[in-house]
Amino acid sequence: MRVHLRRWMLGRRAQEESVRNAHPRQYPQRSNPEAEMKSFKVLGLLLSYPTAELQQEMAALVAVIRRENILPAKLEKRLVAFMERLASRNLLKAQEDYVSLFDRGRGNSLYLFEHIHGESRDRGQAMVDLIEHYKEKGLALNAKELPDYLPLFLEFLSICAPREAQETLGEVVHIIAAIGAKLDKRGSAYSIVFEALARMTDARIDEEFVRQALVEEAARDDSLEALDKEWDEAPAFDGIGDAACGTCAVARPLGFGATQQSTGQLNRSGQ
Repeated sequence: MRVHLRRWMLGRRAQEESVRNAHPRQYPQRSNPEAEMKSFKVLGLLLSYPTAELQQEMAALVAVIRRENILPAKLEKRLVAFMERLASRNLLKAQEDYVSLFDRGRGNSLYLFEHIHGESRDRGQAMVDLIEHYKEKGLALNAKELPDYLPLFLEFLSICAPREAQETLGEVVHIIAAIGAKLDKRGSAYSIVFEALARMTDARIDEEFVRQALVEEAARDDSLEALDKEWDEAPAFDGIGDAACGTCAVARPLGFGATQQSTGQLNRSGQ
């Protein structure tokens, strides 16, 4: 199995992108789309599997970041530099690096509930609850999409009112900060995207959570043998579609754990 692992993982990513492109998402009519923060969707796209289309559209994405002007000037400049480098990279190499970072093991997984529930059955119910929050905003998932996938979650935030989006992002800022810290320690350029996300909410980051994540990362076994073992485990969310039928009328929190405490208005100046 391990002989062609990298090729298989790249092929799996390509199949996922093909499914998404074959079923374009339908969006509800919204009363004031100009009040939305499109920068969330841009950052989500940056965390998606690199494609030629993403590279071709990068100038337009940079324009959104600059127009909304949410980030501090120095941070925005660093983010734009990352975007321009990604746009000019060899696509196959960019895809290989992405798979190595985000698909090999769970340490940097972009599936948020893995960092909270692992593969426990609690993750399945949390998935169902999050799907209902998406439905309330008129956001329907395509085939095979999991709701806790960070780029999809950021797409959801992009159609929320700005204050609601910032507060909801605050529920996962501890996870985002932890992934960013691990990527920064590895010297990955992707860490700037997580740094930008952490600055888009005024929620306090749980530094102990981040510290513990770094400790666990140092002890993590990302060998191919360990990865095989992870993939051999049974999914925690089989039957999610059936479970959704009985929970649509029940209001539940998003399931990300304790909401981070607010520390006041966003700081958009300085570093």
